[in-house]
Amino acid sequence: MSGHILLYLSGCICFACPPGAEAQQARTQRLRGDGTDSAYVKAYDREITGRIYLSQKYTSIQVPATSLTPSFRYRPNTTLNLGAGATYRSFSLNLAYGFPGLNGDGSERGKTRYLDLQAHLYGRKVVTDLFGQFYKGYYVSPKDFITGHPGYYIRPDIRVRMVGGSAYYVFNHKRFSYRAGLIQNEWQTRSAGTFLLGGDVYYGVLNSDSTFIPAEIAGRFPQGSLKRMRFINMGPGGGYAYTFVYKRKWFAMGSLTVNLPVDFVKAEAHTGNKNTVSISPNFMARLALGYNSRRWIYSATLVNGIVTADGAFKEGMYRISTGNYRLTVARRFSLNRRSRKAIQPVDKVLSVPKEITE
Repeated sequence: MSGHILLYLSGCICFACPPGAEAQQARTQRLRGDGTDSAYVKAYDREITGRIYLSQKYTSIQVPATSLTPSFRYRPNTTLNLGAGATYRSFSLNLAYGFPGLNGDGSERGKTRYLDLQAHLYGRKVVTDLFGQFYKGYYVSPKDFITGHPGYYIRPDIRVRMVGGSAYYVFNHKRFSYRAGLIQNEWQTRSAGTFLLGGDVYYGVLNSDSTFIPAEIAGRFPQGSLKRMRFINMGPGGGYAYTFVYKRKWFAMGSLTVNLPVDFVKAEAHTGNKNTVSISPNFMARLALGYNSRRWIYSATLVNGIVTADGAFKEGMYRISTGNYRLTVARRFSLNRRSRKAIQPVDKVLSVPKEITE
């Protein structure tokens, strides 16, 4: 009889505490207030992350090849910049300048005037990229591409204007962090990946004072008389991101999204105008390598977006590449009581969006 009672009590205990319940409880306890798993991601958004960095932005144009001439690229002569910045919670401020000692003469590549606006917003669940590209003055790459013009062929009249952006949902936001590799206010301590789903929208204009293709080789291209091209594309996309972590502190992060938008193009040429509608893919790649610890972070990063536009003269796809290379040294600083009191106005401003959504 006593044996039956013991068996019954054992069954009740197993029912009340099924296998894995203790592990589930431990996992629940390690979830932070924002839902992140602290065993994978350690957040320091209530500390100030300061940084110094070297960076270079660019917006280049790849012109499609023909059976007579290989593809070439219009590149801008942008500067290598030395900058400093800080991140607190969801707000970052970075200031950089291209000091003469970092860039040399650069006259063989001509002069580029540009305003390059890039905002990469790494939210917990959504990553958003916004672009405003305004460039004038390019050179032809590779070097010595046009016969009779040794060195770089300079086109001071080539202009690019492009605005747009993308937004993607991060499915595994509890265990994967873009912030750890790219803005340094978090620390990814274990390897993790995530699928991404979202969309892009872009509007752009490519134009020149004469013909978009250099006059010396314009006859080899079906769009040889092209002087201006406008496009707008929008559509859905998806992708994947993964961070590999070695011994908690060394990391390598890679992310790629592929977008399949509907592309509306209007080409204006000296021989007449043409319109086309097609589907041409866009891409966004992010790479980060480095060392991350409780205080110090060293990283090399690249954010590169490719927007494509299908030519109206059946010449193929133009690829507009926009991005930013960066080498960063960063450190996290804890705030004492006096500092927290001084920064309260910033806390109130940054808390407004959360209050609205709630």
